Amino acid sequence: MSTYYVLADKYINSNSADHGYGDYPERVTYVLTKVEADTLRKAQNAAKRQYKGLCFSGVCADRIYTEVEMAERHPRLLTTA
Repeated sequence: MSTYYVLADKYINSNSADHGYGDYPERVTYVLTKVEADTLRKAQNAAKRQYKGLCFSGVCADRIYTEVEMAERHPRLLTTA
């Protein structure tokens, strides 16, 4: 069993000069859920059972990482999960 983390993005747009009057929203990445599974595909299925709107393919897809990949790519998010 491995631990997988699903990351999602939230956009903040105040429609002011801080965010280019709506043209440049601020993207905040956060850990949506943590899943225990044997394989990546089983982890994706478990996450989709919890959150129906997840999509792991395409340009704006939600991302899924193992615990080792999270430590390499997003160590800041691993401490808050």
